[in-house]
Amino acid sequence: MGILGKNTTLSQLLATHAAALATAERLDVAALTGGIDAGRMALLANPAHLSVIPTVVGQPATIKVNANIGTSVLINDVKMEMQKLRLAQKAGAHTVMDLSTAGDLHAIRKEIIAASELPVGTVPLYGLAQKYVARGQDPSDFSVEEFLEEIARQAEEGVDFMTLHCGVTARGAAMAQGGRRVLGIVSRGGSILARWMKRRNAENPLLERFDDVLDICLRHNVTISLGDGLRPGAGADAGDGAQWEEVVTLGELTLRAWERGVQIMIEGPGHVPLHLVQSQIEGIKRLTHYAPLYVLGPLTTDCAPGYDHIAGAIGGALAATYGADFLCYLTPAEHLTLPGPEDVWAGVKASLVAAQSAETALGRPHAVARDRAISEARAKLDWDAMAQVAIDPDLLRKRREHHRDERECAMCGTFCAIRMVTGIDDAPVPARGGKKG
Repeated sequence: MGILGKNTTLSQLLATHAAALATAERLDVAALTGGIDAGRMALLANPAHLSVIPTVVGQPATIKVNANIGTSVLINDVKMEMQKLRLAQKAGAHTVMDLSTAGDLHAIRKEIIAASELPVGTVPLYGLAQKYVARGQDPSDFSVEEFLEEIARQAEEGVDFMTLHCGVTARGAAMAQGGRRVLGIVSRGGSILARWMKRRNAENPLLERFDDVLDICLRHNVTISLGDGLRPGAGADAGDGAQWEEVVTLGELTLRAWERGVQIMIEGPGHVPLHLVQSQIEGIKRLTHYAPLYVLGPLTTDCAPGYDHIAGAIGGALAATYGADFLCYLTPAEHLTLPGPEDVWAGVKASLVAAQSAETALGRPHAVARDRAISEARAKLDWDAMAQVAIDPDLLRKRREHHRDERECAMCGTFCAIRMVTGIDDAPVPARGGKKG
């Protein structure tokens, strides 16, 4: 028996939406149902999120893009976060994650869930740790029961998927510290759990109480995004023992979750040199039984602050070509500051470029047809047709604004190669007369 036979809520959701989802994903219903039942696809939708558009993650469904939003201790502007949510939806993101760490997190999360048609993800540990930080206490002072209560509270509120760092073992955390890495532990959730374990000389509470976590998530069809708390934060750390220790653990937890009927996604690497992307993605997919893989980038170079959305799109295109299913965007603000609205737009579009590139490389008919359509429109200098299939129609029109009445672009003008060769709009050249006798 697969996942559907153990998850009544998921089965009911799929029965209601299967035909529409199959049409949207260009799959037949049997392939969609089989993929979800086997765990190779996940259907993101918590019934308590009343306005949610159920969304499928996992190839051969289309490659999805997530946008992170949320307040920080240094920049806490809820109105801006709601603007970022609207822009993420308009730009074409398929999901959003509320990563808020400052303010009234319950109220912020409630407002985001109510306003979003996209599935909403969270990191419950942030909400838990923030309560202690706000009181001037250590962020790792929480109890195990408080952690489970926070997960349950957010599930009841309608969160569709949660990053839970269940695979950060005490052994793995030790392997990532003590100078064995260039950059140690870069995950906020991973670092808080490592601190919690070290202070108590205890194992990860999420790992110890994983069955209780599964009970909560099963009741609400919350998809667990098994967090990569020991992901490499520097290219030099990619593929080390700490990373693979966590991946192996995530693979074991995936089987346990599926046995209970709980959907799983795997979070993947952060910084990975270009030549290691294929082996990383294929290795993670194999060790986690081909569950949907959710990657941050990966960033193929460490030295592009201000341009990390480009470094991430390069890695994301490769990762999706080799099997990643879900791209978490990076923005120009990565490693520098909290993203602003313009950063959200740029980050979503960069990841959509990566997804389109990968799907074209994979020969997906809709992606190949889209590339061909814009090429055919360019051959005709048909700017309206180009905009219809462009990843960012607004940017196309904006950059054309000052020369919108010209047939060709302002780069070439009358030197336009297309007009030169095809003769578009050429006036006939009068025939030259011969010499008079």
